[in-house]
Amino acid sequence: MKAVSADNVVAELRRLLMPWGFALLLPMPMLLGVGDAGAVDMAIVYLAVGAAWVAAEAFREDGKPLTFSRWKSRMIALSICVALDALIFTFLGISVGVKSNIPLPALAVLGVTPALGLVPWLTLRLQQPYCTLVLGALIVGTIKIAACGVARIVYGPDFIALGYVAGDWQTAKLMISIMWAGTVAVSILGLVACSRRFAAS
Repeated sequence: MKAVSADNVVAELRRLLMPWGFALLLPMPMLLGVGDAGAVDMAIVYLAVGAAWVAAEAFREDGKPLTFSRWKSRMIALSICVALDALIFTFLGISVGVKSNIPLPALAVLGVTPALGLVPWLTLRLQQPYCTLVLGALIVGTIKIAACGVARIVYGPDFIALGYVAGDWQTAKLMISIMWAGTVAVSILGLVACSRRFAAS
């Protein structure tokens, strides 16, 4: 099994420079423009979309066979880009005094999680980066709808009026916990599936 070389990782980072720059800038207007919690939620969505786009570009078909070594190089480069996105997003948000119901670093990390597992797996399976973004969003949206369904079962028909599916951690802990746990779970499954696929090749 060939080891990952620093040159390969640097080459992958260079290849991702343009989409990474776009992903970094995408959430900034929402993050820096308005300081309320609703704007932070939308900024997290933009952060997640940007990170997912970087992941889709990282695993776009380039005509060369994707070996385990190349997969690891791409994953390391993608992880660096996504971690920098989350770190810069958090630093800028905290520096301008953005308020959120859930700590901003946790939201940033959770928001970029699909880019490290779900999106690479879907991109490799579908070989269509933009279809991958749509399907990935549908999967995460389905998880949120399922979380809302659980809240409806647990809290009864007035669950919306009582705030049990709002973006407020104080009232919607169950829905938010299920949504993020499900998102992290499918991302981990995607990462494991990719790892096993290339480790076996």
